[in-house]
Amino acid sequence: MTSASGTANDLDPVTIRPFAPGDEQAVLACHNAVFADAARGAAPRSLAHWRWKFVANPTARVQQMLAVHPQQGVVGVYGSLPVAITCGGRRAFATQAVDHCVRPAWLRHGGEHGLFSRLGQAFLDRWLGTGPEQSLLVYGLPGSGWRSGARNLGWQIARDWDLTFRDLTPDDRPRAMPAALEVHAVARFGVDTDELFARLEPDFGVATVRDQRYLNWRYADHPERRYVLFECRERPSGRLRGVCVYGVGDLLRPHTSYVVDWLQATNDHDTMTALLAAAEGRAQQDGTGLLCSVWNHMDPRFLAIQEHGYRVRGTSWFLAIASALYDLVFFRDRWYFTLGDSDLV
Repeated sequence: MTSASGTANDLDPVTIRPFAPGDEQAVLACHNAVFADAARGAAPRSLAHWRWKFVANPTARVQQMLAVHPQQGVVGVYGSLPVAITCGGRRAFATQAVDHCVRPAWLRHGGEHGLFSRLGQAFLDRWLGTGPEQSLLVYGLPGSGWRSGARNLGWQIARDWDLTFRDLTPDDRPRAMPAALEVHAVARFGVDTDELFARLEPDFGVATVRDQRYLNWRYADHPERRYVLFECRERPSGRLRGVCVYGVGDLLRPHTSYVVDWLQATNDHDTMTALLAAAEGRAQQDGTGLLCSVWNHMDPRFLAIQEHGYRVRGTSWFLAIASALYDLVFFRDRWYFTLGDSDLV
């Protein structure tokens, strides 16, 4: 129970345990109690959205640690979104730490570090590791809780989260499309996306497995957001050379166009040109005035997109990690990530 002042009593029993089937409604209620705010335009998350994100994701893993009170139900959640990765030449799993929430009355429950840190430590103890049910890497984009996570949970900063951007107006001349390539929007990615990722995989130090199953779940099947899926193919063979996902969001600036995901060989500048032409054309059509993307500073594509006329600006975001195997430098230098590796857009 809680006291008359609305704060939780440290003697109230709270059980910290993993998510179990049947917890969905209680977890969603906790999330919406903390995050939903009509005054700020934050609508409650639907159960369909929650199930898509955490139950239907292609890993078939639900990795969440809950704080449960016998009368109040779920009062805290340390959530995550598992993904298959290629890492150091082998397949494994990572998990993105997302949607952490503790009901305000329970933030200080349990002593000096509070309930959030206890949930986080229980989460890492259970799911960060080299076992078959564990993730080699836990990563996130922390906000106000960063200092507590660094001090109590060992989070380390891997990379800044900088944007590349290009201003666009409807009157700008379209980028020239390489004559040997064509780009089309598709409803879903097909089996040759698997083949494309398999060709590129040896060049990645660490990367989410961008196969058709993952990309279609992440973008085509999203219950609320709409994305444009582009394929770049050779003429006339039809061989797939690259894919790009385009979306519009309000991150950092309202109504902005983003390259949300991207897959192409590092030295294939024609494919980058063709995909950028398609994404820029859609941004002009949408009238957003700006096309942005996110890259690791050490990735060759980061330099290549600047050679295509894009500038770089910083943001307040940064990538933080906890690793069970490789050191921080490995991920800082060799992690291939895009905006789609977050859940921000």
